[in-house]
Amino acid sequence: MATVETAKEGKPTKQLTLWPATALVTGTIIGAGIFTQPTWLAQYGPISLVGFAITAFGSLMLALVFSSLARRNPDVGGPYAFSRQGFGDFIGFQSAWTYWVGAWVGVGAIASSMVVYLGVLIPAVTDSKVLSTVVAIAAIAALTFLNTNGVVTGGLVSLVLTVLKVVPLLLIGTLGFVAFDAANLGPFNASTLPPLEVITAVMAYTLFSFIGVEAATIPAGDVHEPDKTIPRATVIGTLAAAAVYLLSTTAVFGAVPQSELATTDAAFSLAAQNMFGDWAGNAVAVVAVISCLGAMNGLLLLSGQIPMAAEFDGLAPKLFGKLNLKHAPGTGLVISGVLAAGILTLSFSGGGLGDAVAQLVLVSAVATMVSYAFSAAAEIKWLALDRGKVPVAHLARKMVVAVLALAFTVFAFYGGGVQEIYWLWMLIILGVPLYIFILWRRASHGEKIGGEVPAHLAPPPDQDVRT
Repeated sequence: MATVETAKEGKPTKQLTLWPATALVTGTIIGAGIFTQPTWLAQYGPISLVGFAITAFGSLMLALVFSSLARRNPDVGGPYAFSRQGFGDFIGFQSAWTYWVGAWVGVGAIASSMVVYLGVLIPAVTDSKVLSTVVAIAAIAALTFLNTNGVVTGGLVSLVLTVLKVVPLLLIGTLGFVAFDAANLGPFNASTLPPLEVITAVMAYTLFSFIGVEAATIPAGDVHEPDKTIPRATVIGTLAAAAVYLLSTTAVFGAVPQSELATTDAAFSLAAQNMFGDWAGNAVAVVAVISCLGAMNGLLLLSGQIPMAAEFDGLAPKLFGKLNLKHAPGTGLVISGVLAAGILTLSFSGGGLGDAVAQLVLVSAVATMVSYAFSAAAEIKWLALDRGKVPVAHLARKMVVAVLALAFTVFAFYGGGVQEIYWLWMLIILGVPLYIFILWRRASHGEKIGGEVPAHLAPPPDQDVRT
């Protein structure tokens, strides 16, 4: 399996401890989604909060799955490593490929949202598509440079940015209920769609807001005591993000009339302005920009780590495994940053900023769900093999969690829409010739290729009955 020690350039020190790792999870989860989704959810009315709560529950199930898998296999690569160990090289490659694409597309989506809120502070930014594009690309470039200084630097940046954005959001989520007016909620289902169709659509969209539950599992080679730190950081970080999400979004629904909320691009700024005055709207815009920067930082970090782990197993081009003097996959990070800037530019050239964000969000979410589904399926496989080796009650509880996590990802796929699923299949198909080319090139140079994971190298039974 992939470990950072296999890199010829040297061994990075393992310094990412519990709180920076937790901040990486929470900071990656709490990004653009929380600031842009109230507008999108408002078109459906309060019923969307039901779908949002289901997404939060499903994401917690995924977090528990990643926590369990990390105890079995604390290797670099997170969902990629879990998928490959469970089902072999091809599935591992597809997991890494789709996750990587979802990560840099997500960076583009978050950069788009950052520009929307920056426009609240500096209207000229959103008045010009050219200036919007330049500002967004500059942010991507700056964070890419920061992440080339290593995982520890990226983790500490996430810790600082997470504190700066979570505290104000908690204030809105608690003090905001003072200004809560049930009349602002509008009809329970403001759309003409059946309730189940609304909920599935909401699940697909809001899943983007929870991308990052696996964040601490990916740079495992740089985590202190990964078998203990990663599971704790994953669960704590996801619970913290879910609490902040549900509290603050519900408060915004009660502070702004549904008709106004559905037509604004800066929902949280409008809600804060209604609650506390104009100064609060501007303050929230600042927090939103910080939040977007934090989430972009986390996704960029992961977009370098995933292909690096795949390259260590011979399943990605060699340039993705090259580490710089700071032991960061500098070339892979730069490639991811350039692609994020490219997809953002293409989106901006089409419709408005709001349309660009929504489009990128769904593409990123659906692409990332592939690795989530493979990881949940891998957990089910290992649990089935654990039968007779661990207590029945413990095994049954873990199996229920894994099945719920897999069902959640499948259900969210269904809600993603026909167009997004079409693009996902195109992405998977495009990965096949790339996979064949990588194997051919490695074999022609006499280089080692990953190979199937033998049964005797499967992870040990899950003996930890604490979770």
